[in-house]
Amino acid sequence: MKPLTVIGIGNRLRGDDAAGPMVIDGLMELNDPQVELIDAGSDAIGLLEYLNDRNRVWIVDACSMAKSPGEVVKFRPDQVDMLLKNDLQNLHGLGLAEALKMATELKMLPKELMIFGIQPQALEFNSAVSSSVLTAIERLVHEIHNEIQEVGDNS
Repeated sequence: MKPLTVIGIGNRLRGDDAAGPMVIDGLMELNDPQVELIDAGSDAIGLLEYLNDRNRVWIVDACSMAKSPGEVVKFRPDQVDMLLKNDLQNLHGLGLAEALKMATELKMLPKELMIFGIQPQALEFNSAVSSSVLTAIERLVHEIHNEIQEVGDNS
């Protein structure tokens, strides 16, 4: 197993929600053999299989954080209050918060879990990714690549 797994979550058909998978696309172009890259699509509950038995996981997702569109926030789940949804009519059926809560209860969380949240602007079906989120995706690909290099240098 590779030392780092980076997972992109999102629906490519819902505008800025495509941010997670698009970051994975950008990282694939860099072809780093030390990193496992996963496009998890829009099924956040499917994350469980990718979290189990891994030591270091980074997740990239469009997250509503009341920030400016395209703003990126890096955080650990224990650093924020992730709101659990009462309904199942959200972007991914069950959302990231619900998937992480389930993984916690099942003791499936990796030793290190980091989330890179990108504030979306538009999430309508069949809409294009906004320019602010496209810029954020490009910046985040380079930032994650640089962090991967640092992790590799410190291993």
